[in-house]
Amino acid sequence: MSTDLSTKTVMVVDNGLFVDFARRLGETFKKVYYYSPWQSSFPRSHAVAVGNGFEEIERCNFPLKKADSIDLWVFPDLYHHDLQCFLTDKGARVFGARMGEELELYRWEFKKYLKTLGLPVAPSEKIIGMDSLRDHLKRVKNKFVKTSFVRGDFETFRHDSYDLSEARLDEIEHHLGPTKKEYEFIVDDEIRDAVEVGYDGFTVDGEWPSHAMMAYEVKDCGMVGVSLSADRLVDPVKLINSKLSPALKGYSYRGFLSTEIRYTKDKSAHFIDPCCRLGTPSNELLQELFDGWAEVVWYGAEGELKSPKVVAKYAVLAVVKSEFAVNDWMCVHCEKEGLKNLKLRYHTRVQGKDYVVPQVVGLSDLGGIVGVGGSLVEAIGRCKELCGMVKGYQVECSLDSLDKAVDVIQEGMKMGIRFGEGRVPTKEEVRNC
Repeated sequence: MSTDLSTKTVMVVDNGLFVDFARRLGETFKKVYYYSPWQSSFPRSHAVAVGNGFEEIERCNFPLKKADSIDLWVFPDLYHHDLQCFLTDKGARVFGARMGEELELYRWEFKKYLKTLGLPVAPSEKIIGMDSLRDHLKRVKNKFVKTSFVRGDFETFRHDSYDLSEARLDEIEHHLGPTKKEYEFIVDDEIRDAVEVGYDGFTVDGEWPSHAMMAYEVKDCGMVGVSLSADRLVDPVKLINSKLSPALKGYSYRGFLSTEIRYTKDKSAHFIDPCCRLGTPSNELLQELFDGWAEVVWYGAEGELKSPKVVAKYAVLAVVKSEFAVNDWMCVHCEKEGLKNLKLRYHTRVQGKDYVVPQVVGLSDLGGIVGVGGSLVEAIGRCKELCGMVKGYQVECSLDSLDKAVDVIQEGMKMGIRFGEGRVPTKEEVRNC
């Protein structure tokens, strides 16, 4: 028997990245509350501004005070597994990764787990302390340096040589302070001659919906995605999904999931990182490629798999950036026609104007603008059109990602990975569309 979702009340517990996904849910449910952490000894007003000012959602600063009136709890991000498990134990309906988020948070342990699954794992070193890291990086080249658990200390960075990495290491060392002596670093070998593919969607107890997205990310610039039926997902994606299913079932994992897979010329699928949450960019495309997200989270929380409805074939995202936004409030204007396609992080609306709230970890990426279409060329053309509607101080849309995306798709095709069913446009066609 179907449930009338227009009578149900939802609490979205987020960290600020997915305000616009919460707004999407608010189009269906009776009421959607939105909470993101703000507490400290000296809280500031910008911390409680995220999610304010929208018709579809209402910000809530004390979610447990509303617990008796909440029909569904949705967790699109990390670090809230304790609350999820507490609520589940109390009989609440919860859509989230639960303890499954540890697959993403504990990188070294995850690598060991992959080996038990018989999956290839690139050579890697766990290094404790900044001094040991410096000594190691002086002797090696072409590595990737990563952190575990805490995502805000630094982003994964490529190490070509010590001379080129030294300034980055100096910066990290300064910010880590005395914890630099016991900090855990992961140093991975580069996986050469590979393209990065993956799954973008959700899972319910290790079961997979009938449709999902395959996407290529152009790092820090954009993403191109295509909606596919489950049987049309490429082999490395299906392989990793099948390997993960038993663990996801064991976690009672009912939440969003993305996978990052480096697929090599020798047909090896290196699962480098799970994303046990909504991805960004990727959820921005998912919102426009599919509909029925309210049904997905409502029934999924009870262990019933519902597939989203496909509404578009291709989606293209250009990252919206402004260096000014790293430390300051940013007002972003978009013409009414394109406002639905503009997806902003740390989004708030003040007196009818859209802003991105400054964060402790400064981000120049404000979000993205998404174009969809029945063909890749149509989606690219729409994305370009929408980019022209976005205005703001030092705001830029990364249109150069569209050229680069063609290169990535063609490289994948050389390895037998088709991107949808249509013809891949040339760079000239991309520039002219």
